[in-house]
Amino acid sequence: MGLVKSNPTNLELISETVPVSASGVRNAGRFQVIVEYAAGVCIPAAVAQSREEAVEAFMIQMPGCEEGEIALFDREEQRVVAFVKWKMTTTELGFPTFHRVNVFHDWHLALLACQNKKQVSLGEDVQSGSLVCP
Repeated sequence: MGLVKSNPTNLELISETVPVSASGVRNAGRFQVIVEYAAGVCIPAAVAQSREEAVEAFMIQMPGCEEGEIALFDREEQRVVAFVKWKMTTTELGFPTFHRVNVFHDWHLALLACQNKKQVSLGEDVQSGSLVCP
């Protein structure tokens, strides 16, 4: 039996998961959204070069499995700059449900996320007609 290799549970990229650029293909961006699809199986789901694009992609990323981890990885700094923490809450009827909490290690990204959330909620208000414009 050969060498058995286990999957790491941390979200840092290992050399085997870094995409290799082919000729004619644009190089991967600075940021990667990494999603856990099964215990220890983390796959890059989106790439972005700018902070704004990265935060937007991170905020809309759906989990790959129940309580699956989602992280925003900065390839330039080689660190996780944001991740999702799941909190168990109960509905009014008493059913348990998971609630997404975005945790940012970089306050610039946290400010972008707040601005993004405000823009999304403003857009929803305009769509629903509840925003009154003079």
